[in-house]
Amino acid sequence: MFLCFEEDHREGYLAMDWFFLGIDLTLWLGICLGNGLIIAAFIRIRKLLTLSNYLILQLALADFAVGCGLLYSALTTILRELQVSHNLCALQQAMYLFPGAASVIGILAITYNRYVAIVSHPLTYQVTPRQRYYVMYTLIIWIPSVALGLLLPMMWHNRCPPECMFSLIMTSSFLKYVFLPFFVVLAFPMTVLYAHIIFAVKKQLRNISNSEGQPREPLGQPQKCGYSKRQIMIVKVCLLIFATFYISWLPFLVILGIQLYSGQLEQDSPMTTARFLTMCLIPLNSLGNPLIYGYRLPDLKMELSTMLSNWRKHFPCCKNNCA
Repeated sequence: MFLCFEEDHREGYLAMDWFFLGIDLTLWLGICLGNGLIIAAFIRIRKLLTLSNYLILQLALADFAVGCGLLYSALTTILRELQVSHNLCALQQAMYLFPGAASVIGILAITYNRYVAIVSHPLTYQVTPRQRYYVMYTLIIWIPSVALGLLLPMMWHNRCPPECMFSLIMTSSFLKYVFLPFFVVLAFPMTVLYAHIIFAVKKQLRNISNSEGQPREPLGQPQKCGYSKRQIMIVKVCLLIFATFYISWLPFLVILGIQLYSGQLEQDSPMTTARFLTMCLIPLNSLGNPLIYGYRLPDLKMELSTMLSNWRKHFPCCKNNCA
């Protein structure tokens, strides 16, 4: 282990240490509990794992990894010996970059999946396709995420920065040519695809409203109206996920880009303080995503309610013993 930072020989912990420790542990518990319930619900009921739900499961796994990164951050506060190695510092930052990369690629995969279902091949789209599609999407999401978000930061970082901070441990070349372009390049096709999807959804909504009041389709015929409404509902969920992700990441990325390309990244300024504050939005996105899944997806909401009801039966509160 290569030691760079000076060991902290303070006795006890400062009030600020306890403050950040409490925040990390609270966010870790909320993120892992919420996303863990989503993962458990999808695993319990196989029929929920349509291709679109499977991609949402990948996002839940990425958010769960964010919670694990917060737990590691809390451990670095308690165990100060974890703060003296630049490799361990790079690992701490990579544990945020890796799930962030998986989330971006996962949202792009969801966007493309919705584009196929709504715009390009709505008549031939298969809700539950062959197994190879699940394998293909898994490889597409996680292999680049591991390479760009985990392996590359571990090999391409500053060796002895003055402090273990994201903007100091990551090299400016990595931030300029890998980190920021990665988000920008993937954001462009997502925006274009969603523009096409929204246009197609508006057209389908007009068709559905025009078809209301007309005689129902005969039994045995595919219920196109119901199918379209379900696909549109999934689009709304995915659009909400897309919007909240970029609302959480965009302020940090904009400030980081301004400071990075103007050469003011390491300067102590109000913009640097704003960048640190906007970083707090990123774990909040992982905390809020399970609420979106559980509230907006009816089948998942029903399964979560069933799971919670079953757990209450296993742990009943006996009034006579609750004194």
